[in-house]
Amino acid sequence: MIVNIETAEGIVNEGLSNRKQMFKQLKQVIDIVEKRRKTIAQYLLVVDRIESQYQEKKHYLEKLISQLNDRDQSLNKGLNKIGSQQKELEQRQVRIEQDLKQMRITAERYLEKKKKSEQYYYSVISIPILSAQSKNKYIKARNKYCQAEQQISEIRQSLEKCRDHLKLISKTISTQYTEQDQLSVQRRGSLDTIESSVQQLDYLKQGCEFWSGFDSYQAQVVLESAIYLLNMDYNQTVKNESLDVHQVWQKTFQLACFEYGDRELYGDTRWNVDTLEINYQCAMCQTTQTGWPTVINSIELVCDICSTTLIDPERSKPLPSIPSHSRIKTLFSSLFHHHTKINPM
Repeated sequence: MIVNIETAEGIVNEGLSNRKQMFKQLKQVIDIVEKRRKTIAQYLLVVDRIESQYQEKKHYLEKLISQLNDRDQSLNKGLNKIGSQQKELEQRQVRIEQDLKQMRITAERYLEKKKKSEQYYYSVISIPILSAQSKNKYIKARNKYCQAEQQISEIRQSLEKCRDHLKLISKTISTQYTEQDQLSVQRRGSLDTIESSVQQLDYLKQGCEFWSGFDSYQAQVVLESAIYLLNMDYNQTVKNESLDVHQVWQKTFQLACFEYGDRELYGDTRWNVDTLEINYQCAMCQTTQTGWPTVINSIELVCDICSTTLIDPERSKPLPSIPSHSRIKTLFSSLFHHHTKINPM
């Protein structure tokens, strides 16, 4: 059975010929509305727990983002320092390469002198006077060439060290840039998660506002009017013909069911717990789940799989009674007091 205007009209029409069947259907309406109110209560409770989870997660993510920002700033400082070192080493590399080029030119010149003095020395080696002089020149040229080669070797070593240092710096910079990219992705993911959670929570709270209003007005009025019709003494007669008590209750019930069906349909298209997909943390398996959770112990959310391990026996409830503060009860008490002696209370 669906509570709407068609159902209400059918019940009212049924009462004209089969009052017993009408009472049965009214009880079904009451059961359906009570079930809906229980669903609404569960919805409100779930959203309250979801909000708590989201607030905890938001606090954690905001703290994580702060840590990521601190790390990013530290990396930027390190990159600036390394960048300065890299620039100095690159300038030094240029100078060393220039020195190496110049020393190679010098070494080639010394090599030519060494070769000429060596040739001349061996050409006059048999002449004692010339041999001694040429030998000194040869040794001097050879020593200068050896010194130049030694300096070239040292310059090459310095150049290799400089290049190795630059490679290490480049690798460090690359690693830090990679880490910054990872930090950026992690930070963006955290911000997206917070934004998504805020949007989802806002949407769920809109549902809370809607269903709370639905429970306070549409559901409450349907229940009250249905119970009035169920408890009314149809054998009493109305002395004041200007007011038909039966019709008042029937029209009230029909209008209430019309609004109930219309608003319930709207609510179910937007905040139906059977189709809502929300992210939450299961209290039992401690995993992130997507769907609609079950509440246990009034505070814990559990997933469908975990909830199947729990026993939730159905508890029978007595037929609901109209509270003394009922809006419709107060309204009709005043109405009947002025127009009839019948008191439906």
